[in-house]
Amino acid sequence: MVMQSTNKLWPILAMVITLLFPSLANSAPVPYVDLALGLGVHALDDSDQGAVSNLIKTGIGVQWLPYMSTHIGVWLWSSKEQQNRETQEAQDYRRGYFDGLSTSWEVSLQWPLENKNALLAAGPYVRFGRHCWTAMLTGLLQPWSKEGCSDLKTLGFAFPEGVNKNAALYVEFTRTDFDDLRSSSVQLGAKLAF
Repeated sequence: MVMQSTNKLWPILAMVITLLFPSLANSAPVPYVDLALGLGVHALDDSDQGAVSNLIKTGIGVQWLPYMSTHIGVWLWSSKEQQNRETQEAQDYRRGYFDGLSTSWEVSLQWPLENKNALLAAGPYVRFGRHCWTAMLTGLLQPWSKEGCSDLKTLGFAFPEGVNKNAALYVEFTRTDFDDLRSSSVQLGAKLAF
């Protein structure tokens, strides 16, 4: 029921933005590449067991209008560097190590701010999508390993890049579930129009 009403809101929201910003509707599509580095925190449901991991996200997208874009990406989480740095004493505490890989498809809605002569929009945005993943949490008494597909929800802010009109920097927070494993991440990234 909630999903059906959410799906009905997308066209209404796009129409409202078009009415509020008629000049934005005349924009040409802008393709871009995307690269971000981040940190992920993962926790098993009904448990205090979990892990922290590094995150690399890359992808390509198209900004169809300054307030709407679509994106496909690849996400890679890894705890390998942490595992290599830990002493034997730290490893005895049974801290988990999370490793995962996913592919995603997402739609972003943005409230564009004034960003003269720039190809990419700046301002706050929300992004919704799905990703299909394979992931494992090791280093615990009962290792966890699964694969599947789940929702991605992101809040972010894109900053204008003053020197290069083809670039934008961003910071974002993403929330997803890997079945019974909750995951949150913070990313710092850059987009480059081509």
